Amino acid sequence: MTKSTAWQRLTRRTEFWIFLVLIVAIVSIYFVSNGQLAEPNHIVTILRAMIVDGLLGMACLIVIVAGGFDLSFPTVAACASCIATSICVSLGWSSTNPIAGIILSIIIGAILGMLNGLLIAHFHLNTMLVTLSSSTFFLGIALGILKLREISADLPNGLRQFGEWSLFEVSSSSGIKSSMSGIFIIYVLTAIIVAFVLRQTMFGRALYSIGGSEIAAERAGYNVEKIKFILYTVVGAMSGFAGIIRVCLAQQAIPKALLNREFVIIPAVILGGGSFFGGKGTVFGTVTAIALITLVTNSMLLIGVDSYWQKFFNGLVIIIGIMVSSLQAKRNKG
Repeated sequence: MTKSTAWQRLTRRTEFWIFLVLIVAIVSIYFVSNGQLAEPNHIVTILRAMIVDGLLGMACLIVIVAGGFDLSFPTVAACASCIATSICVSLGWSSTNPIAGIILSIIIGAILGMLNGLLIAHFHLNTMLVTLSSSTFFLGIALGILKLREISADLPNGLRQFGEWSLFEVSSSSGIKSSMSGIFIIYVLTAIIVAFVLRQTMFGRALYSIGGSEIAAERAGYNVEKIKFILYTVVGAMSGFAGIIRVCLAQQAIPKALLNREFVIIPAVILGGGSFFGGKGTVFGTVTAIALITLVTNSMLLIGVDSYWQKFFNGLVIIIGIMVSSLQAKRNKG
């Protein structure tokens, strides 16, 4: 392969351009903020803010790759983590370490994901309609039947201490201190594992194949129904994990905490090289796009922009995400 051919292939990838946009955004915000972006506490705050969205992004990515469209994963994350936290409070679990709460949240998330998987895989229902309905259904059960409440003061010490896990502490020039959460390591490890699964395992290759064409995947010998069921179960488990991580970091469990977060995560995955039509998407692209969105939204107040402009920016990201996906589809047909 010649250098020119390699360069052409690189520049045709959405991930390449999103990474360039991230670099330009960093440089631009640095100068507009008069160098405040480079303050250690601001860097740590942005990295910390990426953790939960990044974990949810990994769950969303594998659905997008398989040609699915999940609108329920933030609700699953919030409900699973709140139910798990409530159980821990009632039974006195996770008083010294977070393991029980984390495992419980993952299991509950997997069960909720299984319900999505059953409806989508076995009954062959539309993924968007199923997950939109299940999102409302899960939240209704959590608030109406289980009557989940906000938990903060009663948060088990094990979960609280896990959220306070710090790698190091930094200070700005004005003396403001921020600590780098050790949970960021878990986010990085999760991204590495997802990348490995997508690129190096039969399950990952099956997801790309199904996203490209379900008929072709079946002809290739993949059990599409079984793989889809497993996929949404895994997504539920990953969402439950992300939810309990959010509880630990925020030091509180709120049933509505992640409501409508899908409208930020899904466009981020699309911006990072995913496609609404399936068969495309990488961990690097998703991580880069989430870093870009987190950087911009967290830097608005830093450069003196009113907070309500975040909604404008999020809406713009959604529009750009749709345009990018459509352009990809047209380019592939051409």
